[in-house]
Amino acid sequence: MEEKSSSMEERIVLATIECIERYGMAGATNREIARIAGVNSAAINYYFRSKEALIQRCMAITLKNAFDLRGMPAMPGLDAQERCIAILLDLIQGGLNYPGLTRAHFYGLLVAGQEDMLLDAALNGFIDDLAGDLAGRGAALPPKELRRALVQIVSAALLGILAPALFARQGGADLRDAAAREAYVRRLVARLLA
Repeated sequence: MEEKSSSMEERIVLATIECIERYGMAGATNREIARIAGVNSAAINYYFRSKEALIQRCMAITLKNAFDLRGMPAMPGLDAQERCIAILLDLIQGGLNYPGLTRAHFYGLLVAGQEDMLLDAALNGFIDDLAGDLAGRGAALPPKELRRALVQIVSAALLGILAPALFARQGGADLRDAAAREAYVRRLVARLLA
């Protein structure tokens, strides 16, 4: 019974993530989630108590997937700048692969000015972990300056993910193109981590 319950919950979570990616938060209705998961819509409340609790769980999962450095390969031998470049390229690629989820994470903050504690914790944890990782690889900046530089770098990367067409026109780099993305990230990291 436990395995079946876990499997059912996982199907619902994956269906919810798919709905958010396809239709945004507004389109992630109980009916559509249930249809994609192949369950009765009552299962959502049974397993998660509410759609809001389910959405919160999905947001936590996807933030962890996007911003948890422990899930990244160790990349031994890379210096601080090369490690930062590799991580940012991975972060940008993930955001571009899942633009609906990326927008969903930033929607409240950008549209309504609402703080999102999950997003805040994930971003700050990511920057802190990355700063520690890069310091251990010989980053030349003092800790506070390294963190400031990483906030700027990650902010620039996130803007490119959230508005790739605008960023291409105004920033001169279409981050959807792999070569342009790498050139942009290399310039950004070289300028701010030198």
